[in-house]
Amino acid sequence: MKIFSFDAETNGLWGESFAISAAVYENGKMTASFTAYLGPNGVTDGWVRDNVLPKLKGLTKTHDSYDEILVAFAEFYKANKTDADIIVHMGVPVEAKVLLDMHTNGHIGDWDGPYPMIDIAGVLKAKGYDPTSVDSYNKEFGLMDGRPEAEGLATHHPLYDSVAAAVCYMHLLR
Repeated sequence: MKIFSFDAETNGLWGESFAISAAVYENGKMTASFTAYLGPNGVTDGWVRDNVLPKLKGLTKTHDSYDEILVAFAEFYKANKTDADIIVHMGVPVEAKVLLDMHTNGHIGDWDGPYPMIDIAGVLKAKGYDPTSVDSYNKEFGLMDGRPEAEGLATHHPLYDSVAAAVCYMHLLR
C-alpha cells in the first residue's frame, strides 16, 4: 500500500499556506518527504502566531512566495501521487485550498486532483474514535513512539501532522 499524506499551515483558517509538508509511505515505511516554508514574517493571525509558529522553530525558510511553494509542492505531488491513497486529516478548508490554488495557478491540470482524497477524520469516526484528533488515536495505541521521521517534531508542524495522519491511517486499515 502506498500513502501520500499532506498537511499545510495557514495564516488563519482560510488564509494562504506558509508551510506545506507531505510524507509518502510504501509498505509502512516513509520513502519520500517534502517541506516548504515561507518563514514567519507574513503570519499575522494571532492564534497561528501563538500555537503554530513555536512548533516551527528551527525550520528553515525554503521559498519567498506562496506561488513558489505551490509550484514546488505540485512537482512533488505529481511525482509521488501515482497509485497512492491521498490522505489528509480534516482537509477542508486548508488542504483543499492548496489543491484548488495549485489548479487555479496552473500548477496541476484538470485531472491531477486526488481521486479520491481520503479524509481520515471519517475513517476515525466510522471506527468509533474522535474524528478531530489523530494524536489521541496515535497516543492510545503508541503509534508515534520510536518514529525517527517525527523525532523532534510536534503537532502543527506540517511534516509531523503528515506523518501522524499516515501512521493513524495505516493502523486503522490493518
